[in-house]
Amino acid sequence: MDNDIILAVTGSLRWILAAAICSNMISAQASETSPLVVNPEQSGRCAETLSKAPITGADHGLALPFTVLNWNVEKAQHPDLVTEFAAYAERSDLIFLQEAVPLKKNETVIAQSLYEAFVRGYVQNEIDTGVLTLARTPHLVHCQLLATEPWLRTPKATSVTLYPLAGSDASLLTINLHAVNFSFGVKEYRFQLEAAAELMRAHRGPVIFGGDLNTWSNRRQATLDAVTDELGLTAVPFSPDHRTSRFGRPLDHLYVRDLTWQLSETVQVETSDHNPLIVTLQRHGS
Repeated sequence: MDNDIILAVTGSLRWILAAAICSNMISAQASETSPLVVNPEQSGRCAETLSKAPITGADHGLALPFTVLNWNVEKAQHPDLVTEFAAYAERSDLIFLQEAVPLKKNETVIAQSLYEAFVRGYVQNEIDTGVLTLARTPHLVHCQLLATEPWLRTPKATSVTLYPLAGSDASLLTINLHAVNFSFGVKEYRFQLEAAAELMRAHRGPVIFGGDLNTWSNRRQATLDAVTDELGLTAVPFSPDHRTSRFGRPLDHLYVRDLTWQLSETVQVETSDHNPLIVTLQRHGS
């Protein structure tokens, strides 16, 4: 990997989005194996990999409280999105993006390096589009789940990452999911959620689950509620709630377990068809 590669989320070659991968970041990731790619029905392979991750008290893990940004950036088609994203990213420690696009560039709008975990979904105009998780600490494990849009037959990606927590023997499991959208009924939707749920059931420790979950119907929201309730996940509330909605239902969500929120906000923007979610989290009971 060249030093001039950065992770960009952009629909135009004129714009740069994310972090320069500096030399110390490359060395930190050099020993990692390629991310495990599994289909939803094979999520047990990912669970096994997560369970074998060495966890020790980390001095350089994510330090609580920390701030999470979740945003579907609509392939960064708007020319002002990069600048706007940079402002949000500067105050974020963990970032979930959907409809992200990685490109090679030699400059950056973000001064501090971020460690990336990208999962390719579909390809548009020979450019990979997928979900991207960024963090200010390296992940211990990164694996991927892939589902298929029933009508379009295109991949829908989920990025699964495991992070150390500073001063703790616990690890943080994060699941950044872009849900299938065009389907009759909720069979495929439930199947995709269940693959992620299997990983959360097996994890002993804090969890963040979210993304563009495409809950545009009562049945979809009820399906999601059944999964999150069974897993003991709590939905982060937003007031005022400016989350992007369809048919009167918000599409984007963040759920947590063994964590609670200090602050939560949604921001109305014109640079994407989704509004970003920003949440500051701490350990439950702190």
